Amino acid sequence: MKSESAEAVQAQNATVTVLFYDAPAGLEMYNAVLTDLPVSQSGRVMIPESFRRGKSIIAVLEGECTILNSLGERVYSQRTVG
Repeated sequence: MKSESAEAVQAQNATVTVLFYDAPAGLEMYNAVLTDLPVSQSGRVMIPESFRRGKSIIAVLEGECTILNSLGERVYSQRTVG
């Protein structure tokens, strides 16, 4: 009985990786891992307003993800030849 209630509590919290740009027109993509987030009864992860403020969230991925490369990152790392 106790293991079932522990699973229920654990199922109500989530770890996600959020991909975002600075709002309104950021060009560099960032990522952040958020842990222990509440999950609504409909199954949606509830991202706090304090985190969302000033960001354009483009994706929420389940679990902790490692971003190997992203769109635009090579543009900033290239040296100008001229």
